[in-house]
Order: sequence, then C-alpha cells, then structure tokens
Amino acid sequence: MRYGPALIPSRRRRKQVSKTPPEAPKDCPLCPRLVAYREDNKRAEPTWFNGAAPSFGDAKARLLIIGLAPGRMGANRTGRPFTGDYAGDLLYGTLKNSASRKGSTAPTPKMASP
Repeated sequence: MRYGPALIPSRRRRKQVSKTPPEAPKDCPLCPRLVAYREDNKRAEPTWFNGAAPSFGDAKARLLIIGLAPGRMGANRTGRPFTGDYAGDLLYGTLKNSASRKGSTAPTPKMASP
C-alpha cells in the first residue's frame, strides 16, 4: 500500500510540540455520565481531587499512555493518573521492568498528593 505525503508526517511536523498541552478543566462538563459520577464522589469524599486529572511527563516523550476515566481510588483521589490504585501498580511495575524505562515514576512535589 502506498501512502501519500499527507498521511506521513514530515520530520518538521513531528518535532513540533505544543507549549501548552490540551487539558480538560477539573470540572469538565462534557461527559454527563462522568459529571454525575464525579458529583457523587464529591459528596462521598469531599477531600479527594474529584476531577479531570491533569497530564504529566515530558511533552516530547515517544510513548503516550492514556487512562480511562474514572480512576476512583487513583486519579480521582490523588489528582494524578495511575497513582494509588491497581492500574498504577500494574503500569509502573511494567514500566520499571521494561527495557525502555528511563527516569522516575515517583511523584514529585508539584503533583497532587493523596
């Protein structure tokens, strides 16, 4: 199969990275099911983050990992995706054991804490 130039990104386009990653606001209203879930969690756990968790990491990374909402005991509680729940334990354990892992998976002071 042949690909036209429009389907293959040029090197110039691949290296361009937005200075501001797209982020949903913490109280994003776009998904009614998630809004209802978030509101229920706010009533049950008012001290938790209870919102769209902001992304973190290197904007120029070669690997992007996307979590599915909601991570009730993880991101919904801590404000950091894959932190504080089994999905995070599994993900970070897998990354730690993989040959491609570099850097740290530990939270930094800038990140929300539980």
